[in-house]
Amino acid sequence: MMRRLLLLIALPLLVLSGCDLLGSEDDGEQLVTTGVLVGNGGNFSDQNGSLTFYNPANGQTATLALNAFVQSLTLHEGRAYVVLNTFSVGHVAVVDVATQQLVGRIEGLPNPRYLAFAADNKAYVTNMIFGGNGLVFAVDPAALNIVVDSIEVGPYPEGVVAHEGRVYVANYGSLGAGRTISVIDAATDQVVATLEPGCDGPKALFIDEEEELVVVCQGKTVYNEDYSAIIEQTNGQVVFMNPATGAVTARLTFDVQLGSANGTQVAYYAPAAEELYAISSASNQIFRIDTDANALAATLSVPEAADLSALSAVAYDAAQRRLYVARLAAGPNGAPDYTAAGAVVILDRNGRQVGRFTVGPAPSHIELVQETR
Repeated sequence: MMRRLLLLIALPLLVLSGCDLLGSEDDGEQLVTTGVLVGNGGNFSDQNGSLTFYNPANGQTATLALNAFVQSLTLHEGRAYVVLNTFSVGHVAVVDVATQQLVGRIEGLPNPRYLAFAADNKAYVTNMIFGGNGLVFAVDPAALNIVVDSIEVGPYPEGVVAHEGRVYVANYGSLGAGRTISVIDAATDQVVATLEPGCDGPKALFIDEEEELVVVCQGKTVYNEDYSAIIEQTNGQVVFMNPATGAVTARLTFDVQLGSANGTQVAYYAPAAEELYAISSASNQIFRIDTDANALAATLSVPEAADLSALSAVAYDAAQRRLYVARLAAGPNGAPDYTAAGAVVILDRNGRQVGRFTVGPAPSHIELVQETR
């Protein structure tokens, strides 16, 4: 009788847990990670950024030189859209992931930061314009070198995400002083609303499985007149908002600033796990956030390594339950070395290191190439 009762209790749990407990989708399909794509910023003055292609099945890597600073990556329909900054005007390199070859460029972008697709034929690129409000460029990825429209948003725009005909832009501000999200109507390319998450330095944006807008704020730093001392500093937050109304539904506050060592990827959202991973390079920590419960689930400390320094990018593979963490090389005094080859360390869910591979100098962004089978 007791055995039958336990079985009756267990069956509803299996049904309710779906793919999280069973490790597969309800229809039997499984998520498979076929590659790990790492953008290597490189040393900006050398303009030696590159892409590293890592095959998790055999541990092999390949490299594609891009001759610019790699700011960010976006995967879409088998292509990687690599946002590049140069000494003059930046651009987006379009790379075929399967062949690992450059197939085109989107030109004419002043200082591009991040890219998001609103449709297959329309993408939006944030551009940091120094000394004033930033710009978002609407581009046709197929046309490559044609800018469809430009939209003025808040100062120093960074992360961008599209959802149901709207484009959300994080206005980071100078040294994290920004506090707003600009909302663009993708049909008209007009700013139709400004949201206020109530945190300093919004940097990255995501739409979670509950269709909430997830805002990752780094915090701000204020210096004295000659930048010799910090006079004010705020810490990071993750804010959950209703994207339609701007209402804040939940807020997580940290006791450290969030951020990458080279000002690049601060967080990664894994839809299959309903988890967000945010990094704090200053504290050598990774925060796992349950976006279903809107709660902090774990805090992981990245294992020490004598030849490695600060954290610079992160991605979580829900298929293999592996965390990929990019780190800069360590110089003679332990400070970040932006000229030497970096590394990506592979951690299990408990933060134990289970692997590692070498990448280019100053890794800046990680994306996972995944498919369902």
